[in-house]
Amino acid sequence: MGTRAQERAALRREEILEAAERAFARNGFHATGIADIAADLGIGHGTFYRYFKNKHDIAISVAERVFSKLAEVAMSEDPTQANTVDEYRAQTERILGGMLALSRSHPVAVRLFHEQLVSIDVERLSTILETYAAFTALFLQNGIDKGFLRANIDVQPTSEALVALIFEGTRRALRTDDDEARRWATAGVRLMFDGVTAR
Repeated sequence: MGTRAQERAALRREEILEAAERAFARNGFHATGIADIAADLGIGHGTFYRYFKNKHDIAISVAERVFSKLAEVAMSEDPTQANTVDEYRAQTERILGGMLALSRSHPVAVRLFHEQLVSIDVERLSTILETYAAFTALFLQNGIDKGFLRANIDVQPTSEALVALIFEGTRRALRTDDDEARRWATAGVRLMFDGVTAR
């Protein structure tokens, strides 16, 4: 009996999170009230407060859900797996492809990340970006250690620049069609691996 009640509670909590995600993406964090979230589900305020303390509490939970979705894409690749630059390039293309696909399949979550997370919790946003940069640095270090990337790469700022490139791609994917998003991703991969100078 307890398990069934726990399952119902977990399901209701997920429903509230999804409604909050939609409301924050649609109206913005500051303009969204508890009443907006509750109205979306047809529940009363009391039900909401059984699961979350306040709007900021639910916003943090929504941010964590967004981060989890983004992390799933990147962390599906092993940063030590590539043994050649071509293998690393293929990993990068898969990660970028996954991020663009996430922008299509979960546009509300990605829009929330780009447009609202700074209002919800700027420290958490910084932590997310730093975590991604640290993970990206593992790929770069792997290439340096195995000799298929230049030994003099300054790993930290380079990984931060690559993360900026990836997330800009997801932001653009929200506002463009699939062909334009793929074109942008292809240009980003070429910039990363081929540079811009004539050979």
